Amino acid sequence: SRTVLAGRHHDMGSDSYASDDAKRAVSNAWNSVRAPALLKQCFGLDYRSMALFRVMMSFTIMLDLWLRSYYIHDHYSSWAVWPISNAVENNHYSFSFHYIAGNYYFQAFLMLTAAFFAFCTMIGWHTRLFSFLNWIMLCSLQNRNPWLLDGGDEFMRMFLFWAMFLPLGTRFSIDSLPPRSARGRVSITNSNNGGNNNMRGSDGSSYYLAMGSVAVWSQFAMIYLFTAFLKWAPEWTTEYTATQYALSVDMFVTPLGHYLSTFTSLLKFLTWIVLYYEKAAPILVIMPFANGPSRIIAVLGIWAMHVGFGACLLLGMFAWVPGVVSLIFLPSFFWETVVPFVRAHIPLPRHVSRNLTLTVYTKGESMWMAATTFCMFFVWGRYQIIDASQTETRDVAPTYASPDRADIALDMKAPPVLDPTQSFGVEYEGKRGLSSGYGGFVSLVEASCLWFVAPLLRRARFASVAQYMTRLTQALEKQHTVFSSWVYPTTPRKVKQYLVVELVILFFVLYILNWNFASFYKYPVNPDIFWIGPTFKIDQYWGMFAPHPPKDSSYFVIHGVTAGGEAVNVFREGEPVTTEKPPLMSQLLPSQRWRQWLQNMPDSRLVQNRLNYGRYLCREWNYWGRHPGDQQLKEFKITWFRSPIRLDGGEVETQSFVIWEHTCF
Repeated sequence: SRTVLAGRHHDMGSDSYASDDAKRAVSNAWNSVRAPALLKQCFGLDYRSMALFRVMMSFTIMLDLWLRSYYIHDHYSSWAVWPISNAVENNHYSFSFHYIAGNYYFQAFLMLTAAFFAFCTMIGWHTRLFSFLNWIMLCSLQNRNPWLLDGGDEFMRMFLFWAMFLPLGTRFSIDSLPPRSARGRVSITNSNNGGNNNMRGSDGSSYYLAMGSVAVWSQFAMIYLFTAFLKWAPEWTTEYTATQYALSVDMFVTPLGHYLSTFTSLLKFLTWIVLYYEKAAPILVIMPFANGPSRIIAVLGIWAMHVGFGACLLLGMFAWVPGVVSLIFLPSFFWETVVPFVRAHIPLPRHVSRNLTLTVYTKGESMWMAATTFCMFFVWGRYQIIDASQTETRDVAPTYASPDRADIALDMKAPPVLDPTQSFGVEYEGKRGLSSGYGGFVSLVEASCLWFVAPLLRRARFASVAQYMTRLTQALEKQHTVFSSWVYPTTPRKVKQYLVVELVILFFVLYILNWNFASFYKYPVNPDIFWIGPTFKIDQYWGMFAPHPPKDSSYFVIHGVTAGGEAVNVFREGEPVTTEKPPLMSQLLPSQRWRQWLQNMPDSRLVQNRLNYGRYLCREWNYWGRHPGDQQLKEFKITWFRSPIRLDGGEVETQSFVIWEHTCF
């Protein structure tokens, strides 16, 4: 490029050339001031880690939707425990597509739409757009029934908000594929990159540094620092009994947690380590020295802490989402040192475990696009994709996935003469000859991370189906090309930063910081700007089990009387009517969403919740033909039993409260 520039300015004199050098020097100096290497290591995010975060968070969204779909009727439809009218009346700042209609199929359609958006984000297709739509759909779903939410939902919502400002589609995505204008060239990609060079930063770095990356760390730090500072009570700071109290709450504890609740010394140590690790984790992410290992320690610690929480307490998505979020902080050290080391010691087939060169020959635009897409997602090693229908390929220099891999010089190969009936061929080091057609596809699968599927694909039944699909694709070549062209990127997509966007991110960071300080110091947010928090769903509070852990354990019973005068157990239908405490109340609740709903029932301020729940129980018992005639539920009452937690195992007195009485007819 220097020769071209020199030739272009040759007639303009040496002063102009010197001027260009001066401008370039000033630009480089500005870039070094704006984003020095140390600052990038501390507050930057690796593009590959952002891709991993994108895939895992999208999977988490789809998993959450799948779990919620079991209770569409109970939680989101017109017959739900929280009707749409109540949702609208009690949240003046909210918006939700789920308010439009309470029809079961409409609610299911919205969830399927949200799952489609999450899938598009997972594969990295128009990533920025679908990241925004993910956040919109999640806010819409959470606004529909806020009484079902836990800390994991808040965690997920906040980081989906910040994800809109990150270039998540720079690696391992359709957005990062070479544009269709590159067809006819040789494309070489290394497994450590997972994307094309056009999607790197302007300085060729593997780290992305902007206000978006700083905001992600700021949110992460605010969550763990504020939750740690809110735990100022002696149960956390001097007695170290908070974990033992938490594992004594029957509504949440698992069998494992119940078993561990007797190990006093261990639980005191865990209380201490949780409190101080919450303070240390944000610092480990931005350590100015040994940043790679310290970030890995931070990520492993977050996973260990939250998986431990989830093993001992039923916390829903809160046991999973923080770990997924922490993946975004994985450093370049992980991808360039740890991953190659692990891969070198995993027993895989030779053509998968070694860094062999795979060569794919294609005919036609749609086949070229399909091959590049498959190789992007499933081929770990280096590969070449050659358009065998274009003879000029042999004169085109290869393009590399990263400047640091330019030393990988592969001999250019002239396109082989493929059978006119075939449009696909594959060969790789260690494999003699060229496999074409369906055999070529199987060879490609064999050389990918899906190698274990190849023996199944070689069976005659799969081969006959594939031949039929191939003939169908050839018959619909034009339509297939149009569809592929619609999905496949047409122009290179680069990482761009805009001053206005950076200022907007800075404003939201400062606003959220003020919101957390207001929660900590108990002062009100300015009424003139209060609406921003609930409107954009960035209002938050991170005081789980703080400042004091729960000091009592509770359970409830719902006893009713049928039209025939028979006493029935409404909550546990078919079981005897009794007030005895169950072995573990947490095991009787059908899901985490129901647990969140029911644990709010004793709150005297939530009379409307009790009324709606009473109406829901009457409908579920009496409607749909479940209990005809004298079996119809006439009335019932909800009794809440509460007993203080005694860590010394002494006897406790259980108190009972009738929190609701309801007449169905």
